[in-house]
Amino acid sequence: MSRIYALLQPDGSLLVARPKGSGWAVGKEIKGVETRGRNLTVFLNGLDVLGLSTPIPARNENEARKAAPFVVEDDIAQSVDDSHVALSDPGKSSADNVRHINVVSNDTLEETVKTLSDRGLDEAEIMAAHSLLPPGNTLYEAPGLVLGRLGARSFAIDASLGRDVLISLCDSHEEVSIYGNQVAQALERQASGSGAGSLEALVTQLATWAEQGSGIRLRQGAFEARRPIDLEGIGHWKFAGALAAIAAIGWFASVILQTNAMNTRAQQLDDLSVEFAKVGWPEANGDVRLALAAAGAGNGAGGQAFPSLLDASAVIYDAIAQVEGSELRTLRYDRSRQQITATVAFQSFADVDRLTAILNTSGLSARSGDSRQSGTRVIGDLTLESAS
Repeated sequence: MSRIYALLQPDGSLLVARPKGSGWAVGKEIKGVETRGRNLTVFLNGLDVLGLSTPIPARNENEARKAAPFVVEDDIAQSVDDSHVALSDPGKSSADNVRHINVVSNDTLEETVKTLSDRGLDEAEIMAAHSLLPPGNTLYEAPGLVLGRLGARSFAIDASLGRDVLISLCDSHEEVSIYGNQVAQALERQASGSGAGSLEALVTQLATWAEQGSGIRLRQGAFEARRPIDLEGIGHWKFAGALAAIAAIGWFASVILQTNAMNTRAQQLDDLSVEFAKVGWPEANGDVRLALAAAGAGNGAGGQAFPSLLDASAVIYDAIAQVEGSELRTLRYDRSRQQITATVAFQSFADVDRLTAILNTSGLSARSGDSRQSGTRVIGDLTLESAS
């Protein structure tokens, strides 16, 4: 939503400027302002705000904010403890660490914040009018007010203070851009342009400068706007929350399905191991551990020993995984010959030779037997034994 600007007047009322086309619509009615004034910037006349520019050497922003009150201590009439010091944004600092600073009493700013809070504008930003002036020595005339930036200071003075005050302020500044005929005549200098002939013209000019990135936020540190913890606006997140919930449910479902598939596969391998034990070692009565012990005891000398049944099975499963589309159908173990015969379904006859070659690189000897077409699959028998 667009930023809304308003000038706080002495009676506490607001003169509001809202974007309209390429210009501004000005009126007393507050329109287009978000809840608690989140998109509202309020301008103060700045009579009670002192503007300074001074170097603040610091390694980071926190150090700069802590050092600022002590840097300006000699330039303010009241104690540092009773003053609020606000800094320009770090991005607007110069190479020599010069920062623009606004100083206002705590009481004055607290009263302003309370005035806005009473209108439900607790989060509105606050800026002094003279902090918005463009760079360079400038005097800007407004109704009952003169805004100025001269050297390292910015200020607002009451126009009724007269010609002598203006002359004393400009004595040491030969080049000054003056906007407003009355101020120019009082100083006997040439006007660079017109000032603001009305409050409407003033709030419009201030809003234009603010849109260009000028100004110092006074609500810093202890005066920073605090947003309450509430559920306002949570409705905007309902759709995103629903999508997140669906994604989470889908992920948990996939994990459960994968876990079940792994458990099923493990059970199939356990059943297959028991079946091997029953066929190869009937005396073990299906006890895989007894069958493995018997297989280990049966490995004798006279050539390279055949590995355990479990190791040989692992070699076969690993090799089959490397041949896409192959599927183990049966395994037969001949204890007396120390051989394993595997019946495997393939996608093509070439896959039979490929699996045989892979098995022969495992340290065991593999040879293919009869291969035959069965529907769309090729069924092949492979024999695995110890390498001689």
